Amino acid sequence: MTKHFLFLFMLLIWGPVWALKPDKNYVAKPEDLSLTYTANTITTRDGYVLQSWAIAPNKENDNKTTLIVAYGDSGNMSYWLNQAWVASNNGYTVVLFDYRGFGKSQDFNINNDYLYYNEFATDLEAVIEWTKVNQKNTKTGIWALSMGTIMTNLALQKQKVDFVIAEGLVYDPSAIASKIKQVKNKTILLPDTNFDIKKLSRSITCPYLLIAGKQDKMTTSEDSKLFSELAKGRQLIEFDGNHLEGFTKLSGDGFGAIYMQKIQQFINP
Repeated sequence: MTKHFLFLFMLLIWGPVWALKPDKNYVAKPEDLSLTYTANTITTRDGYVLQSWAIAPNKENDNKTTLIVAYGDSGNMSYWLNQAWVASNNGYTVVLFDYRGFGKSQDFNINNDYLYYNEFATDLEAVIEWTKVNQKNTKTGIWALSMGTIMTNLALQKQKVDFVIAEGLVYDPSAIASKIKQVKNKTILLPDTNFDIKKLSRSITCPYLLIAGKQDKMTTSEDSKLFSELAKGRQLIEFDGNHLEGFTKLSGDGFGAIYMQKIQQFINP
């Protein structure tokens, strides 16, 4: 499979699932995109072993910044290798990882009717801590996508980063569950009813860039706007598209050039 064909193929597997659907098999590996990387294991504070790929930046424009990718409710880290390829070519170190029960990370009993598990935030905490110790860059941030924004806002109660890029922000998980029930007549379960984004927001002081699709009916641009107004240092970029389509729609070329430019302008204004 050529690099170009692989890129186009992986564009087709993105898309909202709105219930947990982990994939144990990798659709590609970093070497398929000629990426320089190390494969690592990261152990959480409750003893789960996670798999991770740390992808090196293009040496010619290394910007000494690390992006941790906290993806959504389906697939595994291999589904996000295209974004990692683009980001690394733009000078970023990219840390991909699999939540417990996803990819080759340690097995975890997952009920596919759940929207998320709080344990996934514990996984992200461990990845943040590992990254700050092992990737000696000037800045470390999270690139959070859909369900990954829940994990990010929970993990940041115990770990700190220099910035967050969030697309498809989940403002209220119970509201998402209600929408899914209305649209698909499917009951989605939540691990608890204590997710209070306003309360969580008080502990998050780092700069926060929100990217939202104007046609996104689940994680609406209005939700991202509400979150951006909860604290200083938060910016909102809207694009003409649906859930998690910013990488392609915002850039227009399908290869994320403008998307990455917006991220760079936010991190280093």
